[in-house]
Amino acid sequence: MENNMHVLTIENKKSVRATGIKEVRAFTDREIRLRLISGADLKITGDGLKITGFDDKNGTFNALGNVSGTSYKTTENILKKVLK
Repeated sequence: MENNMHVLTIENKKSVRATGIKEVRAFTDREIRLRLISGADLKITGDGLKITGFDDKNGTFNALGNVSGTSYKTTENILKKVLK
């Protein structure tokens, strides 16, 4: 995936598909942390989470489990803000 486009699909709170993923930063059966190609972070929380697929060349990601929530965090460069 060559652009910053990101799509997140959650089906019946049991299946997760995402595009625009650069890397899997951390994972347990309760939390998965992903880095998007855009630089933002995506956190998926739940129970029994299991990664079923990740292709860093295409930026695709798949997981199964009981999904209870998602959140995004944009990482901005603090030094860039200070030097403005």
